[in-house]
Amino acid sequence: MKTQEFKVKPNLAVGLTLIMLAVISVVYISNYFVAKTMTTAQFIVYLIFVGCMYFYFLGCRPTAYVVGNKTIVMKKRLIPDKEIDLMHAEVICDPVSRLADLVTRPHAIEIYMDTKKRWCFFPKDPVGFTGAVVNENKRIHCTVQKYTDLHRSIVKRERKSRRRNERRARRDQGED
Repeated sequence: MKTQEFKVKPNLAVGLTLIMLAVISVVYISNYFVAKTMTTAQFIVYLIFVGCMYFYFLGCRPTAYVVGNKTIVMKKRLIPDKEIDLMHAEVICDPVSRLADLVTRPHAIEIYMDTKKRWCFFPKDPVGFTGAVVNENKRIHCTVQKYTDLHRSIVKRERKSRRRNERRARRDQGED
């Protein structure tokens, strides 16, 4: 089977957090070396905290999703990739209304497994990602609005053209 790779949509909140953390770090480092406002132990704890934050946000979060062979592989920079079996997926949908999720990442695609585990995905191309997942698991119930609207309009267009061609064929047969 053909595998498809989808890039992850950048998260504005994470980017702003890392920029602000870098600015605050410059201030703390300059205060440590110039004004000596904190002890060495406090400075080391702060550096460990900043390092952990950068490690998590830049190394542990997904960078791409690879859909193929009835699985989704979440590619990450510094830790091993996570593989999700699509044969255990029941529903793919738009995000369920949770205030925290709607405020931080309103454009998620959620997949619910048969164990009621929820996986959130944030692809740049949600319609293509949904189509790839649906093609890999034909039994999955899809309620992603953008995908179903597009898919239904294509099916409707094909149905109209098929009926039109059938009427033309019947009319042509009646004239012969």
